[in-house]
Parts: sequence; C-alpha cells; structure tokens
Amino acid sequence: MSDYNFEGIKSDSIQLLCENCFKDSKAFYEEHKEDLKQGITVPMRQIMLDLSELMLDIDDMMMTDPVRSVSRIYRDTRGNRNKIKYRENLWMFFRRYKNEFPGAPFYFFEFFPDRFGYGVVFWLYRQSYFKEVHKYILKHPARWLEAVKACEDAGLVYECRDVYKKDLYPDAPKELKPYLQAKNISFCYYCEDLSRIAKPSLIDELKQAFETARPMYEFFIDVYEKMMSDGLIKPEDYYRR
Repeated sequence: MSDYNFEGIKSDSIQLLCENCFKDSKAFYEEHKEDLKQGITVPMRQIMLDLSELMLDIDDMMMTDPVRSVSRIYRDTRGNRNKIKYRENLWMFFRRYKNEFPGAPFYFFEFFPDRFGYGVVFWLYRQSYFKEVHKYILKHPARWLEAVKACEDAGLVYECRDVYKKDLYPDAPKELKPYLQAKNISFCYYCEDLSRIAKPSLIDELKQAFETARPMYEFFIDVYEKMMSDGLIKPEDYYRR
C-alpha cells in the first residue's frame, strides 16, 4: 500500500475531462462535477501535498497550498479569444507566491489528453530582463554547466520559446552560446504514456526529477533574488502593467 495521498489520475477521468471540454456545457459539467473533482482536481492537489516537504526543502518560501497551486477545470473566458469554458488539460506550479515574487522561477507538472510533463522554468514578464540571467551565466559558467548537467541527469531537455537573433556575446565560450541567446529557459520532460500518471509511483518520479534538478532551480532563484535586490524586479511595477 502506498504511503502517498495520490493514488493516480485514471484514464476514465481524463476521458471525462475531455468529454466535458468537447461538450462545453454547464449542464454537463454540473452533472459530472463531483466525478471531475474526485478524478482530476483532488488527485492534482494530492500531488502537491505529497511533494510539499521536498519543495519546502528546496525553497522554504515555496507556496504549497494545493488549492491555489492547481489550475481549475473551469476557465475564465473574459477577454480571451478562446471561449471554450472548460479545460482538457490541467497543471500545477511549484513556486513562490506570485504577488510578492512576480516572474520567479518555478517547477511544474501538467497533463494533456495525450501526454504529461514536468520540469523547471524561468520566464520573466519582460524578456529584456533575461539579459541579467545571461550575465549571471557568464559570471558563473562552471556552476551553470553543472546545473545543466543536473537537468540532463533528471531527464529534462532544454527548451526556449524565444531567442535573440543577434549574437549578443560573440566572445562567449561555445558551450554557453545556446543559453545566451535565450529570452526564457525551460528544462522539461514529456511522455505520451499516461499510464504512468495513473499510479502513486508518479510521486517518486517527480521527487527524483525535482531533487536532481535542484541545482538549476537554485541557480535561477539566486539570479532572481539578485534582480530583486538590485531593484530590477519590483512587484508593484508588475501589477501596474
């Protein structure tokens, strides 16, 4: 018997979630609301509960409230071009409280109808700020490459959504070049075998990956805290945007 709260997200629950999205009907949602809660929302919150001790050890300012950390099935469509009210995918963030620490790096877990994934991410609300990350990489190249190796050991793959087309650091070491063009950085793992999220062993998988990738999160949080102490990131500026 598992020592975890999490018992799995089953295939029939994912199928119901997809059907709910497809029908996009309040009546259908209300009819199946409890099944969706018990089959999808509760297990997602249980993941947070089971990982909370580890996440607080990684960062004692990490928010571990399972209700506030997990996305909702019901979408707020106001001001959104996509008017479908119900999601077919859910996610959770392991991060500091966003009102006090906007743009802070985070871990995540998410699933879709055809895959699941997790990783460690650093996106800033102003892409130009990411040049501070570049500077930190250049200042601490050995530590950065060790953190990259830790992510690789965790099975995470480097991703970047946006890059600078111009080489901003022509004299930088070759092994650092891929990261010095980035406007954001992610190290992620995705898998199409959804049977792996149907079992409590998912918690062991996430624990191992997140702990192994800890050096990357610590690198990110160090540069983030420097940006805050230097006054570059100010929560009040973020909420005036």
